[in-house]
Amino acid sequence: MVFIFCLSFSSVLFAQPSDSEFEFEPKDKVILTQASICFVTTMYYGYIYDPNFEDWSQQYFYGPLGGTGFCVNPDSGHIVTAAHVVEDDYVNIKWAILDAYIFDTYPDDYYNLTDADWNWIYDNYKVEGESTPEPDREVWVQFNTATGGLPENPDNTYQRAEVIDSSPWEQRDIAILKIQPTTGRALSSIVMGDSSMVEIQDSLTIIGYPWNADISAESIMTPTITSGIISARKMVSGTEVLQIDGTAAPGNSGGPVLNDKGEVIGILTMAISGENINFLRPSNDVKEMLNRNGVENKLGMVDENFANGLAMYRQKHYAEAIKLFDAALNLSQGHLLAQEYKANAQAALDRGEDVPLEEEAAAPETEGQAIVEMEEAPEEASPVAAEEEEIVQEEAAQEEDDGFALGLTLIILAILVPIIIIAVVVVIIVVVIKKRNASAKPDTVTTKEETKEGVKYCPSCGQEAKEGQKFCPNCGEKLE
Repeated sequence: MVFIFCLSFSSVLFAQPSDSEFEFEPKDKVILTQASICFVTTMYYGYIYDPNFEDWSQQYFYGPLGGTGFCVNPDSGHIVTAAHVVEDDYVNIKWAILDAYIFDTYPDDYYNLTDADWNWIYDNYKVEGESTPEPDREVWVQFNTATGGLPENPDNTYQRAEVIDSSPWEQRDIAILKIQPTTGRALSSIVMGDSSMVEIQDSLTIIGYPWNADISAESIMTPTITSGIISARKMVSGTEVLQIDGTAAPGNSGGPVLNDKGEVIGILTMAISGENINFLRPSNDVKEMLNRNGVENKLGMVDENFANGLAMYRQKHYAEAIKLFDAALNLSQGHLLAQEYKANAQAALDRGEDVPLEEEAAAPETEGQAIVEMEEAPEEASPVAAEEEEIVQEEAAQEEDDGFALGLTLIILAILVPIIIIAVVVVIIVVVIKKRNASAKPDTVTTKEETKEGVKYCPSCGQEAKEGQKFCPNCGEKLE
């Protein structure tokens, strides 16, 4: 009981203040997710065996296929998108490549070929990859801005991705990709929500890279944000989908749809042509596939630094915001939003609009809330070293807090335990004394006749009796 009392008392002492917490507005929660969004490009490459020449052609390609994806673990580089963004039917691929080859090789005959001719071409021409009987596939991702054409400058803007798991379009239409994180290009992430808690008419936000016929392969695309509502729950081919009323277009496929907390509740999978109705694969289906592949959904250091910087920016602590945006840029040099908000903060600082942040007012670090002051990493330090140093500092601070808590608890125990022991001893002594007093009263009564110089005393009450009296004048007891 003493130990439990001390622990409950110490928990009050160790409670952290929360008067400096900052709550993001819904638009900020969407902004925090944008750096995790990527454009996914899929290309198929094949060589054609022409029986007329008995030889193989040069390489032909099919694509690009385009869609949206988003990172769910910045440390491991796992990305989620729609399966139909990275997969297509082999028949479609072969027909498309053969069509391009025949047009290039037999231009005079191309427009005169009959259906029978095309069927013979399909059956007798081969389309294979460099070392496989099917065309080779390459999947690339681009963060921030993107182009819809063939991968260019792959070491600069494009990153090669591997498809590690997928569920076909006719099933759940979900694919998991993996890229290799690199120093200076750390990834941002996004949090998966619980789609079972979604209700009809809930508001939502759609983020992705939509494109249309007016956008060429060289056009620069950036993430587009639209809004809508959940309009229905439906079953398609034995699986549940969420129907939404919101604007989306080709290119949005595989992109995240967010609730008002900035969490993913589903990914875009298909649309009804000509209508403003789209469908989502629920986020719980995505989480099941992530769990099956041992992928943990988490945020990273870039997300933390940018979120803290944005909170400082909203509170007009521009000098502190710049430090945090710099910390994010040290880890991810291409973080366009960190660059943008840093520039805005610097402009406000130059105008003298900065509100200084008091050191003692810095709030503890909490998710989606403010914000601890962080030191700017030295310019000569590498991003990896800066990240390791921050982790070491956090661990050291935690150890110091734990040591202080343990020491204070021991001091409280050392003071309270002796006091309680003394109190218990005093209570025991008082109880013993009372018991002795209660049992001592009969012992003071004379149990046998006592005589002194001829004087008699009653054996019952001890009253003096005169010589010759037969009965006690006090209690009436017979005197012997």
